[in-house]
Amino acid sequence: MSVLAALAGCALVAVALADAVITALSLVTGTGPVGGRVARGTWRTLLALHARVPRGTRLLEWSGTLTLLATFLTWTVLLWAGWWLVFASHDAAVVTSRASVPADGWARVYFTGYTVFTLGIGDYVPGTAWAQTATAVAGLSGLFLVTLAITYLVQVVQAVVHKRVLAEQIHALGRDAAGIVAGGWTGHGFSPMFEQHLTSLVAPLLRLGEQHLAYPVVHYFHSASRNKAPAPALAALDDALLLLRTGTDPGVRPDPAATGPLTSALDQVLDTLQGQFFTRAEHERPAPPLSVLRQAGIPTVDGEEYAAGVREHARRRRAVRGFLHSDGWRDATGEP
Repeated sequence: MSVLAALAGCALVAVALADAVITALSLVTGTGPVGGRVARGTWRTLLALHARVPRGTRLLEWSGTLTLLATFLTWTVLLWAGWWLVFASHDAAVVTSRASVPADGWARVYFTGYTVFTLGIGDYVPGTAWAQTATAVAGLSGLFLVTLAITYLVQVVQAVVHKRVLAEQIHALGRDAAGIVAGGWTGHGFSPMFEQHLTSLVAPLLRLGEQHLAYPVVHYFHSASRNKAPAPALAALDDALLLLRTGTDPGVRPDPAATGPLTSALDQVLDTLQGQFFTRAEHERPAPPLSVLRQAGIPTVDGEEYAAGVREHARRRRAVRGFLHSDGWRDATGEP
C-alpha cells in the first residue's frame, strides 16, 4: 500500500471540501483559496478578451456562468482526483465484482467517479474492509459537495437578481445624473417624493456590498444592458449626489437627511468592494458641469465653490472609476 498516495488523496479531498465550504458558507472571506483564484483568473481572462475582441461584450455576458462552472469544475476535479489516489494506493482496494480481479488505473477512475457522484456500485467493488469504508465516505463527500454547490448557486442567482434590480431602480430615476436631478426638480424645489426615492436606495445599496462580500462571484455576472448594470448606475448616482450636495444653491438643496445617508452608503459599498474587486483609479472621473443644473432651471453655486466641492470628493470618484473599469465599462461614456 502506498501511504503517500493515500495521504495525498486525502489532502486533495480536504482541500476540495474546505474550499467549497468557505466559498458557500463564509460571510467573511467569500471565496476559498483555490476557488477564488480560479474565479479571478477566469474573470481577468474574459476581461482581457473583451478588450481585444470586437464582440467581447457578448463574451462578458457569459462571464458569471463561466466563472461558476470553472469553480464547480475545480471542486469536482479535486474531489475526484483525491479519491482516485486513495483507491489507487492499494492493489486490492478496487476489484471486479465477479472475479475479484484488481482493477487497472482507468477502472479506478471510473469506480471513483460513479462512487462519488452517483452512489452506485456496478462492475467494480471495494476489495478490502478499509476500501468499503472509504467508498461510503466518498459517496457522502460527493453528496455533500453537490448539495452545497446547489445551495450556493441559488444564493448567487438571488444576489445577481438583486444587483440588477438595484441598477434598474437607480436608472428609473434617470438615465444619467442630469436626468436624476432634473426628475426631482419641481420648478421651485426638490420634491419630497424624490427625497424618499433617494432614501429608499440606502438599504439595497448596502445589501449590494454585503452580497459581493459573501458571494464574490456575483461581481463577475456582467450585464451588457446599461439599465441592468450596477457600475454605470452607481456612477450616475455619484454624479447626481455631487450635483445635489455641492452644485445646487444651499437654499434649494434636498434635505441632507435624504442625501447624507445615501452618500455614506455609497462610500461604504465602494470601501467594501475596493481591494478585492477593483483598485482605485489614478485619476478621478470628470465631474458633471454646472450647466446640467442651469439647463433644468436649478439655482447653483458659483464655479469656484463647485470646483472645491469636486476636489473634496476626488477620492470617491477615483473609486467609482476603478469600479467601472473592473466591470468592463468606460467611465466617461458608460459604454461597454
